[in-house]
Amino acid sequence: MTMTTDRAPGPDSTAPGAADPGRPADPGDPGDPGGPTTSTASPERDERHAWSMGSRWHVAFSVAMAAMVALALVTGPEEWRWLTAALMCAVVAVYLFGARPLISPEKGFLDTTRALVLMALFLLPTVPAVILNPVLVFALIAIAPVCFMTVGSVLAVSTVGVILVVPTLWGGLVGEQDWPSVGVHLLVNGAVLGYALWFGTWVERIVVQSAERYQLIEALRRSREEVALLSEEAGALAEREHLAREMHDTLAQGFTSIITLTQAVESELDSDPVTARRHLALMRETAAENLAETRAMVAARQSFRLDDEGLDSSVRRIGERLGRELGISVDAEVTGVPEDLPNDLQICLLRTAQEALANVRKHAGARNARVVLAYTDVGVRLTVADDGLGFDPARPAHGNGLANMRHRAASVGGLLDMESSPGGGTTVRLFIPHDDADE
Repeated sequence: MTMTTDRAPGPDSTAPGAADPGRPADPGDPGDPGGPTTSTASPERDERHAWSMGSRWHVAFSVAMAAMVALALVTGPEEWRWLTAALMCAVVAVYLFGARPLISPEKGFLDTTRALVLMALFLLPTVPAVILNPVLVFALIAIAPVCFMTVGSVLAVSTVGVILVVPTLWGGLVGEQDWPSVGVHLLVNGAVLGYALWFGTWVERIVVQSAERYQLIEALRRSREEVALLSEEAGALAEREHLAREMHDTLAQGFTSIITLTQAVESELDSDPVTARRHLALMRETAAENLAETRAMVAARQSFRLDDEGLDSSVRRIGERLGRELGISVDAEVTGVPEDLPNDLQICLLRTAQEALANVRKHAGARNARVVLAYTDVGVRLTVADDGLGFDPARPAHGNGLANMRHRAASVGGLLDMESSPGGGTTVRLFIPHDDADE
């Protein structure tokens, strides 16, 4: 059933579901269940066509009224049969040209004046036909639903009441029925009309509630779609940031090392071939590691070096390689009892060591550096210190290295601290507490 409307009832509408003028319209109210619309209809106005069954109702009305025309031709006084059949055909004409265009998702309850006109058009042929042939009161099977769908319960019940009551009173006035029988008929009809009014308004309230629930469900569905879209966008952004950090801490550092070694080899080829060959070997080793890192990223895996060698050996290896590359003393050691750390903690410690040593290569100008991986009772501590140029920590950083290190530390619940001063070297400390230490 369809519950969309684009036109509000008039201010004097008597429909039970008429919109409250004090209630603001919801610009996001959905329309046809097949898809949302931009209708500004409120739930109270949406109920008016919840009864509509589209073309099926038009077929049902046509079949019912065809039966009434046939009934008029075979029942009742013979002299009035063609007239009553014509009156039933007039009812069909009123429906086709007056009521049917209103029974659609785009139309709503008529305002009071137009509703009264439409009901009068239905009454003009129906009441005389029922007076001439009381059997034709069964035409209400088709007429009553049309009234409820176009003008609402109050006017619909009033119209049905006229069709039921007027022929009964006419029968009493012309002597076709005695007045006690008329009274009984009126009593029964009154009970039927009262029940119809109660039932119609009750159904309209149910339809209003159904429309509100439908709108809530639609709003929930749209919210879930928005949440899914935002989650997808957030996931994609997080993955891009993750890849950017991985590339910065692995590939970019490796390429930087290769460029530095290439510059060194260019100046050593003639003057110091032995050192040049050693630097070429370092270039080959660094390129192989970068290639392996790239393959690991493509395969959505962690660093293969870490998996193969373990954290302790990897820390020693990157410290030793930096010393060989720069020709400085780099002391890398592991203290305490090594632990089997989760992979994300190992990655965080290794990447932090790589970034800190990369800063030694690019900025420090140091003669000595020291890397210490310490396993303690309360957690794991990584310290990378150098005796280089240092810098002023109060000045804003231009690269992504420090931000990446802080992000990694925060992601695993660690604490990153950096100490430096101009001419006083730099010390980077990362501490990752044990879970029980946090508690």
